[in-house]
Amino acid sequence: MRAGHADEPLGAFAGLRYSPYAWLYQVAVRPRPSPPSEPEDARPPRFAQGVGLGFSLVGTVGYLTGVHWLGLAAALALAAALLNAAFGYGLGCEMYLLIRRVRRA
Repeated sequence: MRAGHADEPLGAFAGLRYSPYAWLYQVAVRPRPSPPSEPEDARPPRFAQGVGLGFSLVGTVGYLTGVHWLGLAAALALAAALLNAAFGYGLGCEMYLLIRRVRRA
């Protein structure tokens, strides 16, 4: 669940296979190791990208309108991206799985 970043609007709306990072992965990385036996579910990373995009948009609107405390939402999206990049913990993907478990119960 580590494909893409939260700041990719194309990946959030159209799906991971249309993001620039997915193309780079398909061309440069995937041909090297043996192909996966089962492809990863694209829904958790896509949800994470959508959440990150939403936080980024809210933060941008907050800064543009002068509501700086609302602009801190962009900092939350960056913090989640840092968690993913530095520690491999996809906060948005984990949110997706948690929401899915709660909805089933």
